[in-house]
Amino acid sequence: MTTQLDPGKLTQLLNQNTQQLDDKVLSALSQARLSALSRQSPRLSVLALTTGRWSISHKAYPWIIAALLAGVLLSGISYWHRSHEQQINELDIAILTDDLPIEVFID
Repeated sequence: MTTQLDPGKLTQLLNQNTQQLDDKVLSALSQARLSALSRQSPRLSVLALTTGRWSISHKAYPWIIAALLAGVLLSGISYWHRSHEQQINELDIAILTDDLPIEVFID
């Protein structure tokens, strides 16, 4: 059996019940809340739009650099693979058309 809780009603009930607590308990609850909030680290977004300008958190810089290096590495590997494949294709065409240079047969 599932009961749907209305956040408005829940807030109202909590506010009514806190009014019944004495000042000592309310003060202790307030201190505990402040203590918990002071220990909590603020979570900043990596990319935020502030006053019409995009700003990037300083924690994002290592990830951006790593992504750029990975992109450069992958593009270099792709370029090397294509050039190597092209050389093999040229050699295959030369073998099939009997246009091999004499240096190939010397070894």
